[in-house]
Amino acid sequence: MQLSSAQMFHHRWCAALAAGDVAAVREMFHPDAVQVSSASGQVLSGVEQIAGALEQLIGVAGPIATSGVESFVDLGDAFCVESVQSTAYAQVFSYDVFVIDAGRIRFHANGSIAPRALAPVPTPAGPTQGQDVYRRYWAASGAQDPTGLAAVFAPDLRYSNAGSVVYGRNEVIGALQRFWGGGLNSALKTVSRFVETPQALCVEATASVGGRGGRLDITYYEVWMLRQGQVSHLIRGLITPRPAELKQIMQKMADTTMRTLQDFTQASMLRNAMQVRW
Repeated sequence: MQLSSAQMFHHRWCAALAAGDVAAVREMFHPDAVQVSSASGQVLSGVEQIAGALEQLIGVAGPIATSGVESFVDLGDAFCVESVQSTAYAQVFSYDVFVIDAGRIRFHANGSIAPRALAPVPTPAGPTQGQDVYRRYWAASGAQDPTGLAAVFAPDLRYSNAGSVVYGRNEVIGALQRFWGGGLNSALKTVSRFVETPQALCVEATASVGGRGGRLDITYYEVWMLRQGQVSHLIRGLITPRPAELKQIMQKMADTTMRTLQDFTQASMLRNAMQVRW
């Protein structure tokens, strides 16, 4: 089996954590890297802070073993992994998003899919650039406004929605227009995590998604990379329901919609037949 460069990089990462090799992990980060924990809201800037925090963690909890990789999404200069990570004290089903620059980690975000934290991380005081971009995105999405979205997205946008990857602003907007054209829409309900750095947003939120056939609340995580006030990367994954469960729910909703349509059609035909006989 041939592995991509992102997969090989991740294997090196996992091996270094499992060995408790802080020096090896340190060499994988760009000197000016930023690391964000969505679970705690902690932001570490620079390789020295990142390596120091990891050394403290391994000193207390021991090496970190990665197993059960459930999802791996490769966007070329970034990748997203959902996996089980274990120490001597805890096991977490987590997500990790890496942005790579010249073979080193420029940005790393980590969060928990399960178990979930009991208390939300407070939203930082605003207004900030990240909050402005986020609000403009949802305003344009709610209004089904492609021009508004074009102002938010960079032309070379890299977009991943629960493993479905689309490249380019026009292609992403086109996919959203097809979503709207199918009678579907999404509405933001709550934001439980919002961690911001000058170049990125880490968000966990719940949105209501659906249409006339029914609606469903979906809780998800997102990492937004920002460049000159526009989104260059938008990487989204599901927290609950998980992908397989969501597929089953959507199929049931589609079946219900089809049965409703069939019942309506049959009732209409029966009514028309009765009117003819009368």
